[in-house]
Amino acid sequence: MTSLNPTRTIGSQLREAYRIHTGASYRAANARATEVLGLVGMPRPQERLNDFPHQLSGGMRQRAMIAIGLLCEPKLLIADEPTTALDVSIQAQILELIDTLRARLSMAVMLITHDMGVIAGHADRVAVMYGGRIVEQADTVTLFTDPRHRYTEALFESMPTLELDSAAQLAVIPGAPPKLTGIGGTCRFAPRCRFARDDCHAQDPPMAPAGPGHQHACLHPREAQSAAKAATARHEAAAVAVDVPLLELAEVSKEFRVSSRRLFERAGAVHAVSGVSLTVFPGETLGIVGESGCGKTTMGRMMVGLERPTAGSVIFDGHDIGTIRGAEFRTRRRDLQMMFQDSWAALDPRMPVSSLVAEPLAAQHVGSRSERRAAVADLLDAVGLPADAGQRYAHEFSGGQRQRIAMARALALHPKIIVADEPVSALDVSVQAQILNLMRSLQARYGLTYVVIAHDLSLLKYLADRIGVMYLGRLVELGPSTDVYGAPRHPYTAGLIESIPLPDPVAQHAKASAGLGGELPSALNPPSGCRFRTRCPLATDRCATETPVLAASAGRHAVACHYPLASPAPAHAGTAE
Repeated sequence: MTSLNPTRTIGSQLREAYRIHTGASYRAANARATEVLGLVGMPRPQERLNDFPHQLSGGMRQRAMIAIGLLCEPKLLIADEPTTALDVSIQAQILELIDTLRARLSMAVMLITHDMGVIAGHADRVAVMYGGRIVEQADTVTLFTDPRHRYTEALFESMPTLELDSAAQLAVIPGAPPKLTGIGGTCRFAPRCRFARDDCHAQDPPMAPAGPGHQHACLHPREAQSAAKAATARHEAAAVAVDVPLLELAEVSKEFRVSSRRLFERAGAVHAVSGVSLTVFPGETLGIVGESGCGKTTMGRMMVGLERPTAGSVIFDGHDIGTIRGAEFRTRRRDLQMMFQDSWAALDPRMPVSSLVAEPLAAQHVGSRSERRAAVADLLDAVGLPADAGQRYAHEFSGGQRQRIAMARALALHPKIIVADEPVSALDVSVQAQILNLMRSLQARYGLTYVVIAHDLSLLKYLADRIGVMYLGRLVELGPSTDVYGAPRHPYTAGLIESIPLPDPVAQHAKASAGLGGELPSALNPPSGCRFRTRCPLATDRCATETPVLAASAGRHAVACHYPLASPAPAHAGTAE
């Protein structure tokens, strides 16, 4: 959002870069812009050329930035978190595209990321950084099978995976990353390392060989062996009351009117959410997953009253929040909080962090000034920020630290429901584990209810009790997280799971496909019948005429599909007509 000019269309920014570097004509630059937007998976690329950045979702803006980077076919592409804001299917397509261009153009790629699955499938060599220096480097297979530095080992232990028991607590790295000012001649990881000894606090370890092409900077490295997950403590989950829903969506729809750019042409409407019915029970965590543009964020905003539905009702604690106005709405909003995906845009840059976190308390007249100061200090400590963070401003923090500030702000009023939109997408895996464990511990302590919107399916597998899968505005599958991942019933869900990058180089390269293919249809003119039929290998003529209803299939979790899958690894018998 900060890299794209908000006053110019996406097309003009793409054309500008291409014309400056190649001297091409306007027509050639326009054709190239359309081509590259199509390559990065932008829905309806020709239409997107006339859109402004604020009209695109976070994932679509990220794709526009990647398109600008690839426009002139560079020899070196430095990709700084290129897939953080993308869902797993588009992420797989983008990474496959980068690999293809790398091979075709002999292009070198420097991939900066905290996603171990992305590294496993798309990097030849890996360098692990901590505290401003490289602490370990090796080829990808060696690093994943035999990490030697204690920080690398801790990163692997902190990762949520599909195999992890959802009741288990993630291992965390205690403390916070060091400040990069006044670092002395000591091991920078020593204050957080459970294996640190006296000599670690007396000298900065040099890089030492651990094998062919494998180096690390650790005085007491991990012994050479196959990688193993550390045992994790069991977590006592809070009792979940499932008799009376806390929040209920009844046939909720949301449309956004779009004016036509042509004279006498009828205005259209973006069908962001279409007829979704859903219940959220007290104390549970409901995960919502789907590709960019499928309506997840819009539905989350309706849950907390930031958007009012075009049709249907949103019932919270027995009241329709879409019909409440004035002081009553303000009072009930105290129990409904949202963590936004773009923490930079959600935080006022003119206010210190202490004021940002205390603002909800002041707005709701909670506590005295001294009590609010104490509450802010506790919240900042809980989300892993240093004590002096309250005196600084949002621009002085990294993206991950700003997300933690946003989390502290959302928790300030101890709400009944928190809708978290991509709560850890900007965090590295070690801090991600801290935040996820913190969310679970707070849920058990205060009886919180979470609705977590995410692209990271392994994260939801760990955090959520139930999973809802959305596609182009509709809920297509809903059930317990173990059932949805262990035996997906909808072909779209199966494709999303196949698209998940695995933190195992051998398994990642052995995957038969990258998962979902094809192009996401436009929400301005969604397909008739089943909206997934244009990308579904099982589609028939019936799928074009009949809209499937979300209902329990074969006594299992609910699915909206005429031909639900019978096993987690289906054999596709046909192709789309």
